[in-house]
Amino acid sequence: MYYQTSKFVKKSNQMYPRMSFGSCWDTWVKENNIFVTKWKCAERNRKGEQQDARREYYGEMCNLLRRVQGVLPVTGSVRLELAVLYNTSLFSLSLSDREETRRLVVEGLTRVLEAFGCEPPGSDLLVLWRAVLQALQSSECLSAIHQLLCVQWALWLTTGQLDMIQEVLPSHSQVTIRSPSGHLPPLIQDLVFPSEENSSLLVVISPRELKELTHICTLIAKGVRKLREGEEAEALQAFQDAALLPAPRKLLAQIHTLSGMCLAKLGRPQSSLQCYRNAMEVDFGCRSALYQSCVVYQRLGNTQAEMEALRLLHSVVVSPTSESTSNMIPLISHVDLLRSQALEGIFSVPAPVGIQHMLAQRCLHSGRITEAADHYLDLLASFQSDTKILMIADGHSTLPRIPDIYLEAAVTMLKAKRFWDSIAVCEEVLKKTVELIPGRLVLNLSIKEGMETESVAPSIPGTEDFAGRNGEAREQLKYVLWAGTALLIQGQAYSWLKENKEAITSLTRSINLLVKVHFLHKDWKYGDLGDKEAAGSDVQALQRLKGLALASRGVSFMDRGQDSVALQDFQLSLQASPGFESVQRWLVHALRKLKREDEALSFSKSMRKTTSEPEAPSYPTGILPVLLHLESYLEDRMPVDSELLKSRHVWSREVTP
Repeated sequence: MYYQTSKFVKKSNQMYPRMSFGSCWDTWVKENNIFVTKWKCAERNRKGEQQDARREYYGEMCNLLRRVQGVLPVTGSVRLELAVLYNTSLFSLSLSDREETRRLVVEGLTRVLEAFGCEPPGSDLLVLWRAVLQALQSSECLSAIHQLLCVQWALWLTTGQLDMIQEVLPSHSQVTIRSPSGHLPPLIQDLVFPSEENSSLLVVISPRELKELTHICTLIAKGVRKLREGEEAEALQAFQDAALLPAPRKLLAQIHTLSGMCLAKLGRPQSSLQCYRNAMEVDFGCRSALYQSCVVYQRLGNTQAEMEALRLLHSVVVSPTSESTSNMIPLISHVDLLRSQALEGIFSVPAPVGIQHMLAQRCLHSGRITEAADHYLDLLASFQSDTKILMIADGHSTLPRIPDIYLEAAVTMLKAKRFWDSIAVCEEVLKKTVELIPGRLVLNLSIKEGMETESVAPSIPGTEDFAGRNGEAREQLKYVLWAGTALLIQGQAYSWLKENKEAITSLTRSINLLVKVHFLHKDWKYGDLGDKEAAGSDVQALQRLKGLALASRGVSFMDRGQDSVALQDFQLSLQASPGFESVQRWLVHALRKLKREDEALSFSKSMRKTTSEPEAPSYPTGILPVLLHLESYLEDRMPVDSELLKSRHVWSREVTP
């Protein structure tokens, strides 16, 4: 509200009340200082909800600013008005109200030019700043203008306009731009600020602190942009320059982490790990550095170090004391300034359930079966006890689907010889999936045209059409895969328990489910199992699963002495998924038990050229990791009698060039 007066002066198309500025100076200075002191006390004590407190103080500062701007702008009022404007703009910026912050700065710069008798050139911020810096370059108010310039720099940074500050400064002779490297954002060395010790006007953030924070965040933003553009060397230089500047502890840890990411992309894993260690030394709770260490260890094949890092990461994530215990929440932090750079995605860390799954999976793949079983049981227990965790897990991009995790747990129990636990886990999957499977599932798969005949692609279905036009069918296919795999695991578990009748029943149910799926395209055929592209498709998994189920049932028939029936299953298995050496060995074994030596030898010769060393699994997501572990069942169940040893010897002799 403007102070009432009896006479008004018109200047620049605005009406200002004529009154004595000196009579209000002390009052307004006192109000400003009281507001700033109260805020700093609340900031230190963390009183109430921060956003609510900021809105409250922002409203009070706005009221004070309106009163200050309610009088005619004169040179004597500029310092006070700029100080109040500085504080008000910082509150506005902390509330992410960028448009309001921009409006406040534009109005403030316009009034500064009017106070010095200059005509404002318009509302363009770049033009306004050049005009103000030119007009005040020798004024005693220059320090107050530089103070507000830091707010403007921060505002440009939050909107991703990293180069705007460079556009302003060249026209101002007293500000020099210096930078550790020429391509980086400017380091403003010669900005002049009011002396904090002698200043009668208090501010909510020291302008020197704001300048340092804004500058280091500008370097980080520049580095992140270069990193996303694939220019890792330039990004690394930016982060290394940022690390030389004073920074809060958490921000410095993030800078070390970003440097480590660049080094990892540049093929320097050991240097990358050193950066992550530096980040942890600065901030032990830096989760992103721990997670990135896990990624590097995995690439290096250092399973022991990877699992140790995963255990530490999980303990940090679930620990209630992992967050900072400091009561100090700054009005403007690096989080506010770098929000537009989407650093959350770069520093993202899996949820606790995701980390626990990674740890369990690594133990399984590295042969630490007992440890993997314990982790999987803890994981399933968390699913059962907290439905929120289940929702997080099902929507997390780094995790497989929930039934896939259950099946991983089941196969782990199987390998740990905890057969009844494995059967119980599979029963949970069957309860949720069997009733959702239709009586007949038809998939309209098309072969991509225009491919070379020698390419593997023509024998692989066009999964894009499949996903686009048969979304419901694809989900139903997953139900078939989950239920079929669960029954396969149960069948193998019963077989290990010498319950051959239950094993054959479960395996037959699995096969009956799998054969419900039909393909319309008559030219589709099963692709090469070693092909990495094919290995990721649901249809490929279906064929692999069908072959495993038939072969496993064949083993159970062999246990019951039904060798001829077993032979038929082994033959059907190789038709469904050709190339399984273990199935081929079982087939030879069945032929020899049936006294069909010539056929066994002929089959060995015919399969010699098609036999190749299997590739090491790359731990793909979905059902295939489970199937890769289930294949070992066929090798583990081979009896070590003289007959089979003879067949292995013949096999080895025939396939060796």
